[in-house]
Amino acid sequence: MIALLRAGSFLVNLALFGGVPLVCGVDLAVAGALALICFLLSWWACGVHPRGEPAPPSFVAVARETARLLEAPAPAAVIELDGWSAAAVRSGRGYALLLGNGVAAEHQAAVLAHEIAHVRNGDLFWEPFTDGPARLLLAAAARVPPLLVAAVPFLLLGAPLARITELRADAIAARCLPSYHAVLQEVAQVLEGRTSLLYPSLRARARVSARDSLKH
Repeated sequence: MIALLRAGSFLVNLALFGGVPLVCGVDLAVAGALALICFLLSWWACGVHPRGEPAPPSFVAVARETARLLEAPAPAAVIELDGWSAAAVRSGRGYALLLGNGVAAEHQAAVLAHEIAHVRNGDLFWEPFTDGPARLLLAAAARVPPLLVAAVPFLLLGAPLARITELRADAIAARCLPSYHAVLQEVAQVLEGRTSLLYPSLRARARVSARDSLKH
């Protein structure tokens, strides 16, 4: 299923990025070049992250131990951000973990386990070509609302794909960390007001992850 969604999302992106110039009467070479530029920009943008400081040793130790538990490569870097946030981004040939200093110490391993699961699943590689464009357009639409209309075609496949990849990362994290489901429930309460058109809600993820916790 996830392979079909990725293939479909990629074809939608390709059709929109390369097809629009063709409709406007631009020749095939220019349309192909434009599509390539858009994908390269998406690849670059999905690796950009907010500025932060190198994480303290305690963050790094938790990240490396969590990566070991998930049988994933250790992160090339762990970066501390302000507030409550977490992400995995490409960094050279490896990846970097971003962790907000607002994440409680008892939640750090579970939060990082979810991000490392994305790395183990190869989601960082596919993101710029599948659900990445939808995420970038939604971020742009927050500043320029009319862009939300342009994001609709990307969301048709990007949203189901993002949902599946999020739930799959939850499943892996729940099987590796018995406490994952409980932490996800607590985090859902802390971040109750956060919503997204692209990703499933934290409460929905907590409900689904309960099944994987029981399988542990």
